[in-house]
Amino acid sequence: MSNEDLKKGIQHIRKALDVLEAKAGQADRPSEGVRDLGLAVDDLRRGVWATLTSRHSGNYQDFLARIRVRRATESCEEILADLHAETVTANTPGLPVLHATLKELVKLAGGKK
Repeated sequence: MSNEDLKKGIQHIRKALDVLEAKAGQADRPSEGVRDLGLAVDDLRRGVWATLTSRHSGNYQDFLARIRVRRATESCEEILADLHAETVTANTPGLPVLHATLKELVKLAGGKK
């Protein structure tokens, strides 16, 4: 399975979970099926994480750094899309902290060539 196939699969799972979360939010309490799905997703997540960390056990810190950068990049891309769509505004709480963090990141990363 290629990285692109894996990314598409994860996006598909996220969309399905979003739909389930919306439906569960409408109910007074989650159904047994939703709880079972949650447990299955947790088990899947733990299994995938165990596999990934064991494959990269010789250089775990670098692996973890790459995962963090990938997740941060995805989050920043989503925030940027929200800003363009005007679903997030310039006065959204926390946005100035994010901006300052990104400036510091650029400063630090730019200094290491």
